[in-house]
Amino acid sequence: MKIKFLILFCFFSYYIHSQGIKSINQCYEFTIYDGSESSTMHQFNKNYLSSYRLFSRTLDELIPNKKLNMGVKFLAISLFGQPYTHEEGHRSVLTSKGIGSISQPFFNSNGAAYVKGVKDSELISLRNNDLPYYARLHSAGLESDYMIANRIEELVFFEEESYSVLKEEYLLRKLGILNYHLITLFPALFPEFTEEKDELKRDIVGHDLWGFVRHLHRPNMTFYRYTQFDDLTSLEKKYAKGLAYKSLANFLSPMLFGKNSFDINPNLQANFSIGHSLSPFGDYFEQNFFLYYKKKYKVVFYLREFMNRNHTFLASGVKLYHYKLSDKVTTSFGLDVWNQPDNLSFTNTAHQIGGNIYAKLNHFTFQSSTSPIKGLGFYSELFYKTEGFLPEFTSLQNDFGIRFGLSISY
Repeated sequence: MKIKFLILFCFFSYYIHSQGIKSINQCYEFTIYDGSESSTMHQFNKNYLSSYRLFSRTLDELIPNKKLNMGVKFLAISLFGQPYTHEEGHRSVLTSKGIGSISQPFFNSNGAAYVKGVKDSELISLRNNDLPYYARLHSAGLESDYMIANRIEELVFFEEESYSVLKEEYLLRKLGILNYHLITLFPALFPEFTEEKDELKRDIVGHDLWGFVRHLHRPNMTFYRYTQFDDLTSLEKKYAKGLAYKSLANFLSPMLFGKNSFDINPNLQANFSIGHSLSPFGDYFEQNFFLYYKKKYKVVFYLREFMNRNHTFLASGVKLYHYKLSDKVTTSFGLDVWNQPDNLSFTNTAHQIGGNIYAKLNHFTFQSSTSPIKGLGFYSELFYKTEGFLPEFTSLQNDFGIRFGLSISY
């Protein structure tokens, strides 16, 4: 169904552009297969963002009225796009552990979107036998939101997409993360949910953050899904409020305030963003630095500070982004290195070093200067990740895989 929808959407977009409406040549990538897992967070986020870009550009051509255009986009993202990708983030963790589930990304009468269809016994087994995965089951929706915002920053800074196309999506991702955290400072505003009698109709985790905090601190307590703020101990409440204040770092991005880049000299542009997100053993701060040299070399460098209960572990990474080898071929490659607590533990002081390396090749087999579709091709990517947590990579174990997908340029 998802593939059919994608094909229909691409043909619709092709029809709109073929009517003589002005179009900008942009590349959209759709992942068909993602390494060693199926329907991963990485795959879903990538495909969603490419689809949204097509949707947004088509809407700009169909609805020239800016206020109406913006309103339609805000509604589409709020009612469909954001809950869809958020819930798919949760679901991807279950799928990676061989646990079937159903994503219900439409708000119910309680104003909540669910992932359901999972037995209590399956969740208890996951918690008791693999706590990092169970903790990430809570945080994966916010992880998905955070990584989509990061992808938008790369697209806009490297001039692969206009900020006007993605500004509503970018703003709502940032606000969504902040809203989810700041409800901890005003818990009375969050309605109290009663667990459904039928366990298969219950959401898998309830409130993402409060359940996340409770299980990190007390993984062996009596099991139930829907954690309320008053269920937390005084120590856990303090920790949750700390996460809320830390989440404000997600607004330390010049792009949010209309500054897409800084001109360092005639050949070099730069920008940065600072963020905060969750990990299976706590949380982390991140500082991203973007460099664009001679309109040819696109480099992303980041620093990351992972934190469990009482300790900080450092990580870093760098990648060359969409380097043009020829008119038809571009390549990307990157390296991530991290220090993380042994067994991804919330309390462990011992640590282990890990990393990820990848290389990607994008080849356009068809190109045209007269057709609405300017290019059509395929991309392939090879990666190897050691044991540890890397955002958007669903597996926390050693993982080796090949990704491939379709590239379309309008």
